[in-house]
Amino acid sequence: MAKFSYLLNIVLIGFIGVMGYKFVYDGNVATSTEERTAVVLTSAEKAGVLAEMRGLLETVQAVIVAATSDDIAAIPDLVTPYGMIAVQNESVQLAAKLPIEVKTMGYDAHRAMDTLAEMANNGATGNEILATLGDAMVLCTTCHASYRFVAEEEILN
Repeated sequence: MAKFSYLLNIVLIGFIGVMGYKFVYDGNVATSTEERTAVVLTSAEKAGVLAEMRGLLETVQAVIVAATSDDIAAIPDLVTPYGMIAVQNESVQLAAKLPIEVKTMGYDAHRAMDTLAEMANNGATGNEILATLGDAMVLCTTCHASYRFVAEEEILN
């Protein structure tokens, strides 16, 4: 009986390890005809991710306008909705499908929004804001150069 219990524990630990790796690192990816990795999502998940990215890009544009027109006081209100508060209610199912690199870059982009708000609240200049924003944009260009989001239906067709 002790041998069976020991064997069962080893099997369960192995299973948990494999599932943990799949959840944290692997994500749900597919081979792609182009050089970017295809991240496979449902249609609704893909639409949500793309809407979030468009919102971040619109926010970047608004920050550039505010920083170049010396309206630094407007920046915290612009960026805070896209800071880490934006990911508090993120779906566990969606997070499980994203490769670790996408999760890391996404969270870093949201943290950058919080950093911009903090900088603006602490009296940063427009140029300082723009320099930090430029550094954060590397996350966007790196992710877009490496990954693309596809709906499950697109893979089946």
